[in-house]
Amino acid sequence: MADDIMKNRLEAVRRQMHRMGVDVMVVRSTDRFLNEYVPTDESARVWITGFTGSMGEVLITHDAAFLAVDGRYWIQADQEVDTSLWSIIKVQMGSGLDQAITDALLKEVEAAKPKKLRVGFEPERMTLSTLQRLEAAVGPGCTWKPLFPSPVEQARGADRPAPRDPGIRALDQARVGASVQDKLQALAPKLAAAGADALLVQRLDDIAYLSNLRGTELPYQATFKSIALATPETLFVGIDPAKVPGAVRKCRDDVLFVPEAELWTLMGKKSKRKAIALDVAENTEQARLQVEATGAEVVLTTSPLGPMKATKNAAELKVMQDAFRRADLAVNEAIQWANKEVVAGHKVSERSFADHLAERFSAHGAVGLSFSTIAAAGKNGAIIHYSDPNPRRFLKAGELMLVDSGAYFEEGYATDLTRTFLVGGPKQAATEEQKRIYTLVLKAAMAGMRATFPVGTPGAALDALVRAPLWAEGLDYNHGTGHGVGVNVHEFPPRVNPGSRTPLEVGQVFSIEPGLYMPKFGGVRIENLVTVEPLPGVQGFLRVKPLTFCPLDKRLIDTKRLDAGEKAWLAAYAKAVA
Repeated sequence: MADDIMKNRLEAVRRQMHRMGVDVMVVRSTDRFLNEYVPTDESARVWITGFTGSMGEVLITHDAAFLAVDGRYWIQADQEVDTSLWSIIKVQMGSGLDQAITDALLKEVEAAKPKKLRVGFEPERMTLSTLQRLEAAVGPGCTWKPLFPSPVEQARGADRPAPRDPGIRALDQARVGASVQDKLQALAPKLAAAGADALLVQRLDDIAYLSNLRGTELPYQATFKSIALATPETLFVGIDPAKVPGAVRKCRDDVLFVPEAELWTLMGKKSKRKAIALDVAENTEQARLQVEATGAEVVLTTSPLGPMKATKNAAELKVMQDAFRRADLAVNEAIQWANKEVVAGHKVSERSFADHLAERFSAHGAVGLSFSTIAAAGKNGAIIHYSDPNPRRFLKAGELMLVDSGAYFEEGYATDLTRTFLVGGPKQAATEEQKRIYTLVLKAAMAGMRATFPVGTPGAALDALVRAPLWAEGLDYNHGTGHGVGVNVHEFPPRVNPGSRTPLEVGQVFSIEPGLYMPKFGGVRIENLVTVEPLPGVQGFLRVKPLTFCPLDKRLIDTKRLDAGEKAWLAAYAKAVA
């Protein structure tokens, strides 16, 4: 029955493609707010493929369909997608999903010659930079046609979830170190330098950052659905004002809430805001079209909000560290609970562990999760983003359990922590292979957390330092080493992966999370959040500073594989945990 449903959906989309006059359709994972974590009941990509991972791009022709996924989701895609309908493109590290879609599209172009392919895309989900890259890469063999609503949305019809309460709340601005007016004043000279009167903001974490507001509308986020126009004096937020509590409106004099349709009337030739800045990577093609329709000038630039948001001030670091401390406690308590339950002969499933961890987060003040908890026992640990804990998979003494989890606390900054532990009591002995794999991953994590480097060093260099202990053993992992953390659990900058050329800077908060994954063995990942600070006494150098201190599993550490420096660092870390 399920297979018939997915087949019927794909056929319905193809009928709409034919009606709308396109040969090929590109379907994005994101939504019109450019979210990474789109609720599954809202995601067009999930609806058409059945694949529920956070990232995965789609190309549909009249006789073929392709889903491109990165290394985090290879196994999950195999499990969730009907391969009689879909070809899964497994993207290797160093490449990207857009490149995979481009390669598939180029093959279609070649097969269609001399005919020119008509490619449909969703302008409300396609950033300007992505569209530019795809157009340039594919060349003259295609014509690109914006379709709004798209064939997928047409085929879905009224299959939509009910609206959610945005749950908007105001932060204590003193606790985050900068008021809305402070941020707008910092933005003003950057707008002037770009020759713009205002900045159009679509990313929800940018809006939450600028407004010092948080929400609960979307799962795994502390944001609320809206669009914004930032000027040097005022932040206009496009949202139904009735959804904003009176107390929030009262304490934000420099934020004006207007219906989204009215936001566009603030721009144009008759307005004070005649030149509107758009970031090619942060704004959509649909937004560009809408700005142009107002008569305003589109100024393409790089948004200053990314670097502003990434560099945490002292107050932000303080509240983030407090959140991390509470998350450390919650995770450690859940691990200790699971081990005691198993020793006592009680059944603990992956799902019951995840549920218990959610309870511990709540007990320490969490208001929500920052992503779906990964609670992967045994061989399931090899599935890098194993996001659906099984209520019938029970933990067994002597096996490994990989737990990747995060939460939001009142100030609305995400936490993110991964620990792998040996299931069982203090006397449970690990196998030599378990200890070998765990210790190698630990050495990689320590390489990152002990790192010092010159000012200007890019994320790719730190990525290589972390991988080096694994490379020395002929091993590697098929995901990035780290990502920025802030209002969202994934933010950019910074990024620590083989392709990152963006420098790591003081005040940035990011993860270091090496791992090893083998289908017959399972997986080990250790993830800590860190920041960057000046290296004391050495001009022009920086060092990594750990911010999370959940205990490591001593039963899995093979000290014979550690050098003196690693042992000393580990001893100091253990004292910080205590």
